[in-house]
Amino acid sequence: MQVNATKQAVPVKETKTAKTEKKAQVKEEVQQENKPMPSASTLQAMAGVKPHSGGKMASKPTPEAYSNYEASKLIADAGVMLSKRDLKNVKNVLAKGDEQTSNVMMQLELIKNGDIEPSTLSCYWETGKMNDNLAKDLDMVYEARKAGKSVADVYVPDVKSQEEGNKTTKIGDVFKVADQDKIYVKTDENESRQLDMDKDMFMKLFPPAKRFTTQQQSIGDCYLVSTLGTLMNNDKARVALYEAFHQDGKDVTVKFKNGYGEYKYKDAEVPKDRVQKYSLKGSTGIRILEDAYGLDSVNKADTKFREIMTDKIAQKREAVEKAPANKKAEAMKSLKGHQQRLNDYLEAKADPNRTVVVCRDDNYYNIYYEEDENGLKFADLKDDPDNSQDKFHRAADFYRGSLGGYNFEVMERFGFGGFRQWNLNFEEKDVKNQMMKDNFNKDFIMTGGTRASGGRVENPVAEAAGVYGFHAYTLEPQKDEKGNLTVRCTNPWNTSYDADISYDKFLEYYDSVSIVDVNSYGKKLPLEEQPVKYGKNGAILDKNSTESPVIWYNNNRGNAEKVTVKK
Repeated sequence: MQVNATKQAVPVKETKTAKTEKKAQVKEEVQQENKPMPSASTLQAMAGVKPHSGGKMASKPTPEAYSNYEASKLIADAGVMLSKRDLKNVKNVLAKGDEQTSNVMMQLELIKNGDIEPSTLSCYWETGKMNDNLAKDLDMVYEARKAGKSVADVYVPDVKSQEEGNKTTKIGDVFKVADQDKIYVKTDENESRQLDMDKDMFMKLFPPAKRFTTQQQSIGDCYLVSTLGTLMNNDKARVALYEAFHQDGKDVTVKFKNGYGEYKYKDAEVPKDRVQKYSLKGSTGIRILEDAYGLDSVNKADTKFREIMTDKIAQKREAVEKAPANKKAEAMKSLKGHQQRLNDYLEAKADPNRTVVVCRDDNYYNIYYEEDENGLKFADLKDDPDNSQDKFHRAADFYRGSLGGYNFEVMERFGFGGFRQWNLNFEEKDVKNQMMKDNFNKDFIMTGGTRASGGRVENPVAEAAGVYGFHAYTLEPQKDEKGNLTVRCTNPWNTSYDADISYDKFLEYYDSVSIVDVNSYGKKLPLEEQPVKYGKNGAILDKNSTESPVIWYNNNRGNAEKVTVKK
């Protein structure tokens, strides 16, 4: 589990003054050298683009390195304003003259054309490199345009039959069958399923390149944004994102496989009344999914309150029937208190002038519903202790970002099962064995949470690699040139870039990981048992302890069964 604090804003968000200062900084650097810039054709050659004669695009040569002046000019011309740290790191990449240089050049051109956000160059870590999937999409878009081809037709190719699409398309990619409006996604070798959307809608929701450039904003939902990025980054897992959408003309409806409702989005857009700083930057589809998850969390809390309180009232009624005469009055008082609490909640929920939320608390390891002698507690949103500064005005934002959340719950909501939350303090050897499996990154996805560093805010731990404390990440095991295990970390502040760290540093920085078998999608497998239990004060290590583990009411399949998550 990873709880993400909200007390520190994500650093990619800049003030107007800061932007002005940074723009002036770039302008000043450009003026330091007064020499002519190379022509457009020269720049294209330097970026690895060769002219073509209508045939197949020529392979790209290794680009030349850019001087400090040339790099500053390219960044300024693309309209990108960066922090001093990011500017230095991007210019260092442009000076290398390698594949990463070519990737950044293509990224700058797409930014200039308005295809992706300028902020996708923010949080460019010193040791980072471009996400492999983003680099592939950039290659596809860039080469399609230079060849005079339609990007949409290359990205979503037309085929004569589903069988042809199964043979010619890669897993996780989509194709359109002739004479059929709705497109298909390849789900496995020689297998595909039809999505509930047409080609134009897919292009709007998940445009190439932009689908891999998600950026969390100033709200504590790193657990959610990192999980969305993790799902998109895996060929098999991204099918779950696509299948959550259902098209109705120009509108779309989102429905999670294990969710609590359906959420319609007019014109397939996030409503304009949303607080901008609480909505991620990225593709329209990912932005909608983040918003819908908040709405679904409202419905989850409401459903659980009703189910749990109904279950408690039934237990209290049974207790009254079984109570001895000298305990009847006390048992009846408890029953009436629970009945009144549920009635008060239902009345408050029915009042259009009130926004009520179920009270929750956490202890770094768990988020749980608060209780008193009359059952679960609720409050008006403005009065909830976790909203003491009246930061949130929508219940959806409150549930999504006030206390953070669980990566594995997001996975479960999308339809994955059979996964584990591993504690690296006790289960490091088991985790390493998992990570060393053949084809791990094909059949499994992994997210993780860093150790708290200086409290419940995201303080820098290894800034050169984008590692911050008390934060959630996409993780992928890799092997270096010598065959040593390393871990690729992707910070949800910008999923465009990854950074590799040694396995030893991974154990030093992270305290937990969630590992999910992507083949469990849609199979409704339960949470696996976790060997380490947690109480309200942390891990329960004493086998003779009488402390009860925290109960997390996770089940969402129409009953009030309680699931003990022994994390």
